[in-house]
This record gives sequence, C-alpha cells and structure tokens, in this order.
Amino acid sequence: MSLRKKLTLSMLMIAVIPVMVLGGFYYQYFSGVLLSNVQQQELQNNSQIIYSVDNFFNSIFTISDSLLMNEELMDILQKSYEEQSSPIEGYRDKAQVDKLLYKDGYYLDGRIETIAIFPRNNSMFYYCTKEDINPSYDIHAEEWYEKIASKEGAKVLVGVHQNRLVYAFSDAARPYCVTVGRSIYSPYDSQLLGTMLININVHDLQTCWPAFKEDSQERFYLLDDENNVVFSNLTEEIGGKFFQDGLEDGISSCRIDGKLYDTIVSGSKSLGWKSVKMIPRSQLDQEITVVPYMTLLLMLILTVLAVLVSIFISKIFTRPLQELYVKLLRFEEEKSGIPLPENQVEIKGLSRSYQHMINEINALTIKNYETQIQLRRAELMALQSQINPHFIYNTLNSIKWMADVQGSKRMVTALDSLIKLMQFSSKNSREVIRIQDEIDLIRDYINLINLKYFDRIFVDVHVEPGLENCETLKFLLQPIVENSIYHGFSSMVRQCTVQINITRKEDRILYEVIDNGKGMSKEKIRQALEEDHPLNSHSFNKIGLYNVNKRIQYIFGEEYGIQIDSEPGKYTRVIVEIPARIYKEEMANA
Repeated sequence: MSLRKKLTLSMLMIAVIPVMVLGGFYYQYFSGVLLSNVQQQELQNNSQIIYSVDNFFNSIFTISDSLLMNEELMDILQKSYEEQSSPIEGYRDKAQVDKLLYKDGYYLDGRIETIAIFPRNNSMFYYCTKEDINPSYDIHAEEWYEKIASKEGAKVLVGVHQNRLVYAFSDAARPYCVTVGRSIYSPYDSQLLGTMLININVHDLQTCWPAFKEDSQERFYLLDDENNVVFSNLTEEIGGKFFQDGLEDGISSCRIDGKLYDTIVSGSKSLGWKSVKMIPRSQLDQEITVVPYMTLLLMLILTVLAVLVSIFISKIFTRPLQELYVKLLRFEEEKSGIPLPENQVEIKGLSRSYQHMINEINALTIKNYETQIQLRRAELMALQSQINPHFIYNTLNSIKWMADVQGSKRMVTALDSLIKLMQFSSKNSREVIRIQDEIDLIRDYINLINLKYFDRIFVDVHVEPGLENCETLKFLLQPIVENSIYHGFSSMVRQCTVQINITRKEDRILYEVIDNGKGMSKEKIRQALEEDHPLNSHSFNKIGLYNVNKRIQYIFGEEYGIQIDSEPGKYTRVIVEIPARIYKEEMANA
C-alpha cells in the first residue's frame, strides 16, 4: 500500500473519533438546550395559569366587598339582628334580599355557582343560585365554619369540598366547590350580623387555563393550600390529597408507574395554591425529534469534509516525500553501486537518511557546546583578571604615606591585605569559591579602601550558620560593595555603613547588601543592570553589576541574578540570589 493511501486512511481513522465525539456532544448539548427551552416554556405557561387563578379569586373577593358595601343589605341584616321579625316579615325581607342579589346580576356571572347570606338571628338565609338549594343546610355544621368566624370579617378562601348547600340525591353526587367566605359585621356598632358564602364549582375554574387535548398524556393538578386536589384532568382525583408532599416551585422529575414525568410547579404567593403540570418525558422528547436528524446530517457533512481534506492533504504531503525518496534512492544507488528497487514503502529510505542526518547534527551540537563552554570560560577568566594598575598605584602611595605618618604596623596590615587580594585575583581560574573565602576577600578589600577614606567605611557581615562552606561566585560581593562606596558615599563625610546579610531561603542563598548612602534613581538602577561598563576608573576590579549579573546567569541559570531597590537620599539595597550548594574541593580543583 502506498504512503498516500496509508496517510489518507490514517487521517480518516483519526477524524472518525472527533466526528463521533462532536456528534455526541452536539446531540447532548442541543437536546439539552431544546429540552430546557420546552420546559421553560411549559413553566411559563403554568405560571400564567396560577396568575389567572389569582385574578379569578381577586374578582370574587371584589364581589364580596361590593356586597358588604350594599347599604340596603346591611339595613336588612341589622334589622334582623335587632328585632324578632314575624314569619311574614321574614319572608318579605328574604324576597327583598333575593331581589337585590339578582338585580346586581350575580346569577349571570358564569363563575359563581351560589351566593348565600346567613343572618345571625334568623333561621332563614338568602341566596342567589343556579342550582336547587338544600333547605336543611346548616352552615355551622361545616368543619371550616370556625375558620371563617375566627377571621372577623377578613376574606377566607376555603379549599376544595363538597357543596352541601345545593340539593343532591346523595352525598356522592354532590359537586365539588371552593368557597369564599367572610363574616358580616355591622358598620354602625361592629356587631356580628351574619356570614356570607360565595361558592364556585371547581369545573368553572377551567376558564383559567386552556383546554387539554383528549389524547394528551399530561396530568394537570390545581392544589389548594392544604395540598388537596381542587381540579385535575383526572376527574377521579378531584377532592383527594395529592400524592406528593413538599412541592417547590420550578422543574423536577418523578416516576409514576415506572414512567418518567417532568413535574412543573408554579405557586401563588397570595393564595398559597399551586398549579402542577406533569408531562411525560417521552412527550417532551417528541418535540425535539429534529435533533437526531440534525446530528446525523452534521456527522455526514463532517465525514465528507474529512474524506476530501484527507485526500487533499495526503496528496500535498506525499508528493515532495515521493520526490525526496527517489532522490535518496538514486543517491544510495550511486553510493553502493547496487541498483535498488523502487517500492511503495518509501518511508524506510527517508528514515535511514534522517537517522544519518540526526547523527551528524548531534556530533556538531556537542562540538559547538564544547566550544561555547570554552569561550564562556575564557570570558570569565578575562573578566576576573581585569585589575586596574591605577588602583595599585594609589594603594602603594597610601601605604607609603602611612609609613611616614603612623609607622610600620598599619603598613604591614595594608600590605598583607593587598597581597591577599592580588593573590586571590591572579591565582587559579576557579569560577566558584567558598562563601567564607568571599567574605575574607571583602574584609581585605575594606582594609585597603579605608586607607583612602580614613576608616569611615564600616562593613558589617552576618552569615547564617552553616552557609560558610557553601559555594558562591568568585568576586560576587566585591563589585557590589565597591558600587556602594563609590556611588553611595562619594560626596559624604560621615561614617558610611554597608550591611551584608547572607541567609538561606529554601533551595537558594540570598545576599543582601544594604548601604546608608545617597541612593540611586530608577534610571541609574537600569543602567547598572543593563549597560556593560565598569564601576569606576579607579576600581580594584573593573567588573560592573551588569557583568556580575551575567556571570551569575552563565554559571547558575537565568532564574538567578541581581535585584536593586533604592530610595534616593536614604539607602540602596542589592539582593542577589544563587542556588544553595555545598562547595566541593575536588570539583574546584578539576
């Protein structure tokens, strides 16, 4: 099989997995999105139902208010309360109240099944109804009567119950209703005059929601504040307890007879009632049947694109490889003198030549690396060997002056320090030394520099115990201290203090050099770290902070180096970070 065919098939096989994953993701994502949209739409519709129920009962509450504000009705009830009327007069009052109720057209309101008013001191009651009345009805026998009486005239919505006020052949045949009830009090002396009931047949509540399809598998429930079923499209469940407690507003799921339903709940804050719609998940899935077809179409399109792209890419990549293979094959024939067959497995020849090229590159890389190491070492040696003869001249003149003025003791000390510095600078080319050796170097340097500054330079060194034998870079501290002296104290006559703290932080050694000099501006800090120039023309060692920073990075890596913090007129703090390593003598002598 040719390389082109292998590459095409390989790319197709590789593309199959992303296509399948993308198809699955597309199906899951958009199915979820569409399902969520359908659920949210159903929740919105359900919320509209409970909103309509609220409006329905608010209008009934308004009717009850209008009745209580009817002066004629109040006068009759007041009269019935204060006087014992004769039967004839009682029937006359009843006729007047009935006429009043019918005159206002309450019987024409399709939502109201019965309006009944029960005077406190009269065995008769007044009513407006579409149904035949049960003349033996006793409101005080209702279990919810005390609830109405205890509210002292406030509107009370009684949940679903059988309407015993209307006539029925049996209790089983009595219709279910909900009742708006309230006590009636005298507007003159606040005496209880009677009780008002407005009964609504539960089936008349259907005006609050759209009609259900006959073949619909949905379940709808309107629940009162005690979780009783006020209405349901399953008529046999009206008047009973709902099978599930603790319903919360929103969307949830449950199983009924092994069938998964999405339960959508919307509650009324004013009534405490709930509208519950239970929709089979299979029914919702039917509304998003377009997703599988869209997914298959997408996967088909992606597969066709993958085929076309694979053929195109394989043709582009294999053409130069084929040409290169032929050239390598001819080269091998000329080199060996043996004709080689042109087969279709051209990658073997390319692999062989590639391996030869890699071997040559590795050899050149190693050689180049060794050259760079040698150049870097030569550079470091050159940096370390730059001693300013002018400094030595000035030092010797100072020693001569000391000999004339003070005698030989100070001169011996100065000469000893100078000899140590010159020996330390010129002896072997080691790149790293012990921290203790670097500290000794600094002290010898201060002994000499104080010849010029008349012992006004004071250096205080604090080393964390155990760090003396750790390795450090040769001439690391001396250029930093020299920088502090020449730039921080050049124009000062007071005692100049340089504090050196050497501590360990995890796997690093921190050098902190602090002086109380005149400080540095941000521009001078930048120049010190970015520009390659010596500190001073009279410096002991012409290695500036820039070169010290570069040497640290050469030896230890780019993550180490120098940081400078300064405030003009107050201080300069130089922080150096190098790795914490124990000094090994054998490596130093290598």
